[in-house]
Amino acid sequence: MVLAAVGPLAVLFWALWVLTHRPSIQLDDDALTVVNPLRVTRVPWGEVADVRLRWQIVVETSEGRKVQCWGGPSLPRPKPARRGEPRTLPQPPEMTVLLDRWASRHDAGAAGGAVHRGWDRPALLVGAGAVALLAVSLFGAALFGAALH
Repeated sequence: MVLAAVGPLAVLFWALWVLTHRPSIQLDDDALTVVNPLRVTRVPWGEVADVRLRWQIVVETSEGRKVQCWGGPSLPRPKPARRGEPRTLPQPPEMTVLLDRWASRHDAGAAGGAVHRGWDRPALLVGAGAVALLAVSLFGAALFGAALH
């Protein structure tokens, strides 16, 4: 019966991994790569029109498309203000690194190019393995249950 639990646990751990650990923002000299659940978007620095922090980082391309970044920092809570001072939002250090890289690549005349969107193949392959384990465990549990009767 322990084997019957392997498949559902594999699917559960895969879903948690895809939703909480896998999303990320990767910076290199040529582009900004956003890894979201099951999707990857690579935006060359020359195609980045704007970067904002809403509830999460939002990258706007020169085409006007917006890419939500699940793997970045979220909007921080405002610091309490003294009487008469406006409330200010602290900037997360990750956002500062992203803005600095964008500014340096923009100033260096980074090349544009096509924005590439595609499936996150590693996440899909691991998910297919988890689903295969689920099918085997369900099939094994059905066979084991039929053998007992």
